[in-house]
Amino acid sequence: MPNVSQRVRQLAPLLLALLASPVWAADPAAADATAQQDGVAYHPMEPDIITNYLSEGKTLGYVRVTVELMADNHGDLKLLEVHDPLIRDAIIRLMGSKTAEQIKSLASREELRKECEARVNELLVRETGKKAVKELIFTKYLYQ
Repeated sequence: MPNVSQRVRQLAPLLLALLASPVWAADPAAADATAQQDGVAYHPMEPDIITNYLSEGKTLGYVRVTVELMADNHGDLKLLEVHDPLIRDAIIRLMGSKTAEQIKSLASREELRKECEARVNELLVRETGKKAVKELIFTKYLYQ
């Protein structure tokens, strides 16, 4: 059975190799920051957005959407979280100003999505100086 000093001599090259490897040599905080800045990130707006739209007659129409905001990087997620109430309000106001035909039409739905995205980015630029939303996505779209 090898004694302790022999065991240490056997493991020494392995320990030196591990300590010299880039994983141990890199600053963990810097690696974390880089990982957070790279890649696309999504911010789900929860709960779903539910609002009325303009309708004719005595019946009220409503629309319920699930919205995901796509950002270019993970660093922008904090911006989207902080300004979530402002973004939500802008989407609700925009959808509430549409007619039943605009809400129910597939072509108008895409125009509405683009309009919401433009309005959200306009607000973010005004508030933060940065256009943080790469895409605004409706993952659920229900109306009645």
